[in-house]
Amino acid sequence: MMEFASPCPASLTGPPSHMFMTLINTIMTAQCLLSPANLFPSDHATHLKDGDQFDFIVVGGGSAGSRVASRLSENPKWKVLLLEAGGYPSANTEIPATFSSLAGSDQDWGYTSEPCKNACLGVKERRCSCPRGKTLGGSSAINGMLYLRGSRKDYDTWANDGNVGWDFDSVLEHFRRIEDLQGVDDERFGKGGDLKLVQQISPQPIRKGLLEAYNELGYGAYKEEKPIGYFDFYTNIWKGTRYSAAKAFLAKAKERRNLYIALKAQVGKVTIGEDLLVTGVEVRINGRIINIKATKEVVLSAGSVNSPQILMNSGIGPEGHLKELGVPLVKNLKVGQNLQDHLLFAGLMYNVVDNAFVPKTAEDVMDDWYQYFRHRTGPLSMTTIENFMFFADPMGNTEDPSVQLYYIPMYKNDVYGGLKAVQTLYKLPEEVRAVQNESIEKSHGIFLIPTLTHPKSVGQILLRSADPYDTPKIFTNYLSDPEGEDLQALLDGVRFFQNLTATRSFSRYNPERLHFPFKNCRQHAPDSDDYWKCAFRNIASTVYHLVGTCKMGPKSDPDAVVDPRLRIHGMRGIRVIDASIMPKLVSCNTNGPTMM
Repeated sequence: MMEFASPCPASLTGPPSHMFMTLINTIMTAQCLLSPANLFPSDHATHLKDGDQFDFIVVGGGSAGSRVASRLSENPKWKVLLLEAGGYPSANTEIPATFSSLAGSDQDWGYTSEPCKNACLGVKERRCSCPRGKTLGGSSAINGMLYLRGSRKDYDTWANDGNVGWDFDSVLEHFRRIEDLQGVDDERFGKGGDLKLVQQISPQPIRKGLLEAYNELGYGAYKEEKPIGYFDFYTNIWKGTRYSAAKAFLAKAKERRNLYIALKAQVGKVTIGEDLLVTGVEVRINGRIINIKATKEVVLSAGSVNSPQILMNSGIGPEGHLKELGVPLVKNLKVGQNLQDHLLFAGLMYNVVDNAFVPKTAEDVMDDWYQYFRHRTGPLSMTTIENFMFFADPMGNTEDPSVQLYYIPMYKNDVYGGLKAVQTLYKLPEEVRAVQNESIEKSHGIFLIPTLTHPKSVGQILLRSADPYDTPKIFTNYLSDPEGEDLQALLDGVRFFQNLTATRSFSRYNPERLHFPFKNCRQHAPDSDDYWKCAFRNIASTVYHLVGTCKMGPKSDPDAVVDPRLRIHGMRGIRVIDASIMPKLVSCNTNGPTMM
């Protein structure tokens, strides 16, 4: 037998050796216990047969679909089938601080946009990333876990456009019904619902500096009635792990005999009978394609990319586009149009002094991992996108913010790997990474990130082919609005942050802005308006908030796909219930509104 030299000059024996192995086993057991699969109903996919019949079929087990399936199955007389294209969420989805590693994993559809003309110019092939959750829980299983509801104006605008019952006072009741706020006395939010909400206050000293800087500029706390200001927003984290929509709504339904869940079951299209009645779905499971019938309704909750794709595959969509691909037309509707998304810019970074953050060494990080695996506490139990955020309108509008501002701390020597994660997530070009990597070796850093709340640019989803299981075409059309309002709003956000860093309160951290020499922007003077607008076009990126592709609106709206009760116009036996129905993008993270 080959022998290897021991890496240690001496090895443990006796009681110390036993304690060391006990420690290792404890950590391994804690890691295994992270897996949430045992929380959910068992996978019924292998038992499904062609011609099986259910009362309701819910397509997509994400933020909306998890709740819809749970609610429907509360009636024991209804037989409900939930079809999810992904599998159970992995243990990786559970650790809040590592969420940024989930984009591009096997729990992400891995979509990228078609080559862009006005954005992502510094990214390979000019293709923007479009992460979409492909697992039970959907995007709520891979996102940043922030819970926001939006402003009064967001929903009152929907109602004023003819969507009866969608005004702020009406939807507030539905928000409060699902909420279970823990540890905070805030009468605005509900208690006793299925969705755990916690407020995590960042321990970083720089948070206090930001708060004082906002106050110095004359701003106060955020309120949904007057949504300008700062707030430590709530998160969907509970006992140190992610609290996805699947955990909130499906775990409690685990023992219901009338709820069936089929995983790795991708729906290609809906089946349609006489008089435009949807009768079921065509689904691919483990390479076999079968048809399953719905006696009451099919509910599409596949998200803003896949719901319109399924409808167009079924002949419900723009007549010209379907005819071009040879898909028989069933109903001519503006499916796939009206694509909207929040757009962020991760190109404003500052060096800050050591006392801006709680000191951390590589050894401290190892201790943090042990603390997390053993007790589910510590820095890894918090999201790395700091939930202390600010909503602003630099033009002075007090009722409708134009930018959402948040920060991401970066430790010296990147001991947590946060910088590398951001670079990968937002596909930052090499010339930017080089400056960042050199800087982080010397000092802490902080990303100050402006995000558009109400972009004017609108994109679309189209089919790539007549194959129902082909990937769709995503045209984000970022920064394409003819008046350049989106570019100006991002520029206003950058200038706002620069004013913030110049305050007396923030200056104590000696902020030093890094200049990134974008290859496409070298003709512009550093810090000029033209430089920033060029930088936006190079690396501005998605925040996972695609909405609007099955637009809700009254029958009189020529662009509407569904009515205010989410029934497809002119069809029977089908509804769409997910973020794709939003007629206009809300001014905040979309996961909360989608679950509502």
